[in-house]
Amino acid sequence: MNRKIQQLLLCTAILLTGPCLAADHPSTEINALTASPANFTLLLENEHVRVLEYVLLPGEQDKWHTHPPKVSYVLSGGKLEIHLEDGTSFIADEKTGTADWAGVRGKHYVKNVGSTSVRILLVEDKAAAREAASPPSSPLK
Repeated sequence: MNRKIQQLLLCTAILLTGPCLAADHPSTEINALTASPANFTLLLENEHVRVLEYVLLPGEQDKWHTHPPKVSYVLSGGKLEIHLEDGTSFIADEKTGTADWAGVRGKHYVKNVGSTSVRILLVEDKAAAREAASPPSSPLK
């Protein structure tokens, strides 16, 4: 069979089975806003960004969630313990007035182990999230 016909058949098979494969493998994303509505508040959403305010009181813990690529700005700092899906954890000392960029963050939950309320402004980048979610393209040769 001619190489171009083989490539065309392969592309057709991928296009036809892609939706079925996606249905068999649900997304691993866990929306923080719906997972922990007591801790995340939607401030703004449009086609470009989603802006959330995150609040965690001393001793409080949120629920398992993930994050798309985002900028964070610490409004009120404190000491957080971040628990990862693999069973490990680490301490993050959030400093008031600091800003940070982070790519996709996998499944985790956070506990405020300090004595102050922590408030963080999160600006999720929807274009970066779409880019991170789409598989890399490879041109047919």
